[in-house]
Amino acid sequence: MVSKTKPDMSTLKIVLRRCGTLAMEDDKIQFMRWRAIPTMLVLAMIGSTRAICPAACRCENDVLRTSCASASLEIVPIQLNPELHELDLSNNKIVHIHFSFPFYEKLVNLNLSHNRIKTLGNANFNSQTNLTRLDLSSNQIENLTKDSLKGLKALTHLDLSNNSLEEINSASFRELHSLSVLKLCGNRLVHLEGGLFRTSKHLKELHLNDNQFLDVPTAALSDTIHLKYLYLSRNLILSIEDGDWPHLPELHTLFLDSNVLTDIHPDGLSTLVALDHLDLSDNNLTAMPTMPLAKLSSLTNLKLSGNFISSIPPVAFRGLFHLRILKIDRLETLRQIDARAFVDNINLEKVHMDYNVGIEKLPTRLFYGNPKVKYISVRYNSLQTLEAIHFPVDHLQELRVGGNPLICNCSLGWLWQLIQEYKYKLLKLNGTAHMNGKKTRNTSELTLDMSDISCVGPEELSGELLVDATKNQMDCSVGWMAAVSVTVTVIFILLVIGGVIYWAPKRRSRSNKNDLEIDDSLRRTVPSPPRSRKTEPYDPGQVEKYIIPPPIMIHNDYRSLPSWDPYGTSSMNVYEQLNDNRDRPHIVYV
Repeated sequence: MVSKTKPDMSTLKIVLRRCGTLAMEDDKIQFMRWRAIPTMLVLAMIGSTRAICPAACRCENDVLRTSCASASLEIVPIQLNPELHELDLSNNKIVHIHFSFPFYEKLVNLNLSHNRIKTLGNANFNSQTNLTRLDLSSNQIENLTKDSLKGLKALTHLDLSNNSLEEINSASFRELHSLSVLKLCGNRLVHLEGGLFRTSKHLKELHLNDNQFLDVPTAALSDTIHLKYLYLSRNLILSIEDGDWPHLPELHTLFLDSNVLTDIHPDGLSTLVALDHLDLSDNNLTAMPTMPLAKLSSLTNLKLSGNFISSIPPVAFRGLFHLRILKIDRLETLRQIDARAFVDNINLEKVHMDYNVGIEKLPTRLFYGNPKVKYISVRYNSLQTLEAIHFPVDHLQELRVGGNPLICNCSLGWLWQLIQEYKYKLLKLNGTAHMNGKKTRNTSELTLDMSDISCVGPEELSGELLVDATKNQMDCSVGWMAAVSVTVTVIFILLVIGGVIYWAPKRRSRSNKNDLEIDDSLRRTVPSPPRSRKTEPYDPGQVEKYIIPPPIMIHNDYRSLPSWDPYGTSSMNVYEQLNDNRDRPHIVYV
């Protein structure tokens, strides 16, 4: 398709200016442009011209759109319709863009991705005042000068990902007043200058993935007060300290996955008050970051997969009352989960706990404090048994337990029964859908991954799916061997009780008889006490026989103590020392 245009002197000036730059181009491009000069001069001088659409391009002049994608172009074509709004030059071999776009002042969308552009030069987009989207991804751009993007005042989306950028001049974005989305991922950036986004007050989405940042670019982010999405995945950030994040009151989503994070300060995330989605997966965290997470009261989606956390403590996600989706899978060192881990998360709906190969047992009633939970996945752990009390199956919509080394004995009867009911409802539903000619699904029914739930034991079910087990194999009723065992046990207990009842009285009587015999023998061996001498007169000498102690040895000589006369006139009266009242002693005869 072609369209008529009117030439003017400005077009002629542009052509001549382009010709003046030929001396700086390489030989091949210079030769091609010299061949095009006569044509351009003729088109500029004649009274009316027709826009020419190259054979490798697809021109849609009715909607002012042209696509020259994958056309093996080495230069930007200048003979297209100057009224174009959309121009796609992706997947070509374009090296330079000098003086290529003044012909297309009305461009709104320009795609230059997957070319060989090494530099943007200065003011090459100065005429694109209407351009809103510019894609320069997957080129070889090494730096941005302060005038590389001059004139792009209406630009809202800029993609510079997958280039070779090592630094960006702090004034490079000074005219990008309308910039909303900026993609700088896949470069070699280590640092961003402060003030880089000072004039980009409308920036809402910033992609810094796959660079070489060692820490959070705090200085540059301090001006992005309306930022909502920030992507810092696959960098080299080691830790998050207090003050690393400026106040970002509208930040909604933060990706910090695939860094080398080992530690997060308790107040490291406190300035991100509106954060809703946080991805910390595939880092080097060894402990649950309970304290820093507790500051994110608005968080609804949290990913901690692929870390080195060994245990999930009680109230691990403290204060996250709005948390709905939690991913704690691929934690290879995880060994223990406390039964109270999720007690604060009353709005939890989905829990992903897959590929935690160290988990051999789930705590009882782990999810019973989460009344809104609808989806639980514990696939490919090391669980050998599962109990119905582990899961609130009454209000679950999806339960995934496949890939575990289950021992399929009667303790899994509850799961076998659920699988049979699900299988029956699935067959019935598919039959109804086949009859109606459409596929339907009742979302209120519990969904199971029954095709992945297999058994490693007992021997007769090893390698088989649980759904294929028979009712007898999963029956927990008492068989005849169990009945015999129970009967023998009861008889043994009764015999023990009867023996105790029968022998206890005899043993007691024998014990009493032995006690009596011991008492008699003691009586015979113990001498009888002397009879009372009520009428016998007092004899002081008789008293001394009982109370005078034996002689003591002093210096190996035996000396007798003088006889003690309690009523004598001796100067030393013992009772005077013992009793100030000098009472006479009370002597008891035995």
